[in-house]
Amino acid sequence: MNPAIPAIEFLATAFNGLGVWRREQLVWGKRMSARTFDRSLYLWMHRRGLMGEAERRLLRELVRPGMTAVDVGANVGLYTMLMAELVGPSGRVISFEPDPDLARLLGENCAANGAANVEAHNVALGRGADRMMLHRLTLNSGENHLGPNGRTAFRRLLEVEVAAFDALVPGVRPDFIKVDVQGWELNVLRGMEATLRGSDATIYLEFWPVGLERAGNVPAELFSFLRDLGLNLYSCGDRTRLEEPAFLAMASRVKGMNYVNLIAARTDPKRR
Repeated sequence: MNPAIPAIEFLATAFNGLGVWRREQLVWGKRMSARTFDRSLYLWMHRRGLMGEAERRLLRELVRPGMTAVDVGANVGLYTMLMAELVGPSGRVISFEPDPDLARLLGENCAANGAANVEAHNVALGRGADRMMLHRLTLNSGENHLGPNGRTAFRRLLEVEVAAFDALVPGVRPDFIKVDVQGWELNVLRGMEATLRGSDATIYLEFWPVGLERAGNVPAELFSFLRDLGLNLYSCGDRTRLEEPAFLAMASRVKGMNYVNLIAARTDPKRR
């Protein structure tokens, strides 16, 4: 390791945790708190419309009153709060966030917004019960991940609980599932296979080939798993259905830190 890295890591951590970042912002009409620079910046960028607008539009289109929605990788809870509003008091949101600091903020933000229809879990989802190391990135906790380390040295390790959705909340039949877990998506989906076989849920997932392969999977496995469940893949933009050759060709073009968001559903999401 470069001998300068520990010193830089110390300074970055100190800067990120300065008390000046501990404040509340009004984002999408929700009272959202953060305690670090990176999460304050994340909220500010959403407030200014510099990120999240496409995701917000899609959720408003697909999440409806009375639904049961699942947020895997909830972070500080901005999308959980949006889904809680969209499903309304007759609906339910179940959120999962493994980082204990972010999970506390998720709970505080639920309370600040009176989101009584949210059930939050401080746990990572995976294929089964386990204890694993969560890589917590110093200046971007939105990139926290399970599995092997990526290329960055600026991280801390924390052992977290891992559970399968099927075992943790048996009997739940979601209508909408958002999965954004930095390449761990297929492992999450394998842990909710029984749930997916028994529901008509629409899945909104981040597809990041580099992260998927870091987690020990390849794009063809993701496609095959979803196909075997009777789910089709669609682009989020024009809702074009992606057959396997087109999906794999797209996967080969998405390089480095680039990613695309996809929809998995049994029927054309344009007609739901």
